[in-house]
Amino acid sequence: MARPGWRGVMKEQVNPGGDDPSLIGEVARGSRDAFVRLYQRYAGRLLGYALKVTRDQSLAEDVVQEVFTTVWLKASSYRPEQGAPAAWIYRIAHNKLVDHWRRRLRVDEAAQQVPEQGPQPPSELALDLEHSMAGLSPDQQRAVELTCLRGYSHEEAAAMLDVPLGTLKSRIRQALGRMRLLLTREET
Repeated sequence: MARPGWRGVMKEQVNPGGDDPSLIGEVARGSRDAFVRLYQRYAGRLLGYALKVTRDQSLAEDVVQEVFTTVWLKASSYRPEQGAPAAWIYRIAHNKLVDHWRRRLRVDEAAQQVPEQGPQPPSELALDLEHSMAGLSPDQQRAVELTCLRGYSHEEAAAMLDVPLGTLKSRIRQALGRMRLLLTREET
C-alpha cells in the first residue's frame, strides 16, 4: 500500500534493500524511473535523519537534494561488495552534513575575526564585481553564482542547472574572461 511521502511524492513500502543494487545500476545507466523509485524509497528517511541531525528543516531539505544529486551523478561508483545501498546513500548524507558543518565553522570563524563596525557602504570591489556580473548572460551569471559564490562543485552546479558538465565549465570560463575584461577596462 502506498502512502503520501515527503512533498507529496508517493512513498513505497520500505524494502530493506532487495532490488536496491539493481536500481542503483539502472540509475548509473541514466534511468530516471529507477532514480524516482530510489528517491521514493529513501527521501523520507533521509529527510528524517538530516532533520534529526541539523534541527533545521531548510538545511535538511538541502542536504537531501544534494545527496540525490550525488547519487544521480555518482551511481556508477557504487560497489555492492563494499556494503548495502542504504549504507552507501547514508554515507553520502553523512559526508554532506559534515561539509555543511565545516562551511558553517569557516563562516563563524571568519565572522569572529572581523571587528563589528555597523553597516558599511558597499566597497568599490563589491560594486565592480556587481557591475561585471551584470555584463554576463543569465546562464553565465547562474554558473558563476553557484560555483564561485555559493561554493558548489562543478558537478553539483551542472546537475542543478540541468546542463552537461562541459557546458557549465565553458560558461564559467567565458564568464570569468568577460568579467576580467570588464574589470581591467574600468581600471584604465
